[in-house]
Amino acid sequence: MALLAVPALVSAKTVKVRVDAKSVPWNVRANPTMRFGINDGRPPTLVLDPAIKVGTTITISAKGSTLYGPGSPLNGPDGDRDWYLDRGNVDFFPSHYMRGYNVPIYRSQLVGAFVSADGIVVSSPFPIGREAKVVVPAGAAGISLGLNDEVYADNSGSLDVSILIAVGTVTVEEGEVAPNDAAQPAGPTASAAPATPAAEATVQRVTVTLDAATAPWDPVANAGILPIGAKGAKPTVVVPIEVPAGKVVIVAEGTTDIPGASGIGAGGDTKKTINDTVTADGQRYPSFYVPKLLYPAYRHGLVVVFVDAKGVAVSRPFMVGKGIRLPIPDKAEGLALGFNDTDFTGNTGTLKVTVELPPQ
Repeated sequence: MALLAVPALVSAKTVKVRVDAKSVPWNVRANPTMRFGINDGRPPTLVLDPAIKVGTTITISAKGSTLYGPGSPLNGPDGDRDWYLDRGNVDFFPSHYMRGYNVPIYRSQLVGAFVSADGIVVSSPFPIGREAKVVVPAGAAGISLGLNDEVYADNSGSLDVSILIAVGTVTVEEGEVAPNDAAQPAGPTASAAPATPAAEATVQRVTVTLDAATAPWDPVANAGILPIGAKGAKPTVVVPIEVPAGKVVIVAEGTTDIPGASGIGAGGDTKKTINDTVTADGQRYPSFYVPKLLYPAYRHGLVVVFVDAKGVAVSRPFMVGKGIRLPIPDKAEGLALGFNDTDFTGNTGTLKVTVELPPQ
């Protein structure tokens, strides 16, 4: 008898997020032809998961309540059913871009869009409300969620959203196999060797102390692909990767100081949004290369990028924020860490960064 694989069965995984009432459904900066409202909302709630693949069926359901301003009715995920226009007193609602659904889409209703890694909407945005079932289109890296509104700053409340993603699984069962010499019973004098328990695989945790003046990657080795300003920068810190497979988890603690701001955590100076802007003299911040899906990126936020043995980047860089989990690319031999700056002069303090690596 042996274990034989049977055809893949479909199961599902659930991802849960909370959508703030001030969240817009997609990034207008990344989608300038799909503007709406007066641009006073918070960034969209993003769902990134490896199970989000082309052709996968996703069921989105929500509960909770929101207000779209003082004195407004209390609305559930379906929004205000007395208001379903796609243009308001100020500007378009996001529902203006969902006319193909031929159903009323209400103010303050939960809506969404499939987006690329740069936050670009890759297919028609869609209404959700209490529940909707959608299929992942080509080019999608995640789902962007928010409310259907035109003015967001005075909104309040939140929605709890569950995303059920269909995933394929493979089960095994016992079945007959043809006998061969290797499978013959042992002779009378043979004895079976005792089974040796497999060693339990444990993750590796590497903790480094990161100086506030550390560049996130070697600016010389990456001058041709990721040029950045690096005035006064100290060499990047690289955590070796022994197993180029699986995922890493990065968490940082502590604060650092930069000229003009102090007590800055790993997320960066939230009063100074950088994203893909450049300095007055044309220097690029590291966040210039970060997927726009992960904006906003702040000055002096912690940045990581996978590199090869020569320190050359083999992935796009990522902002760490409060913590991040990233798949390791095939060619990675190290994880480089540093800060989102172009001038590191005068930066002081350190962060304690823990990198959790797959078992060897």
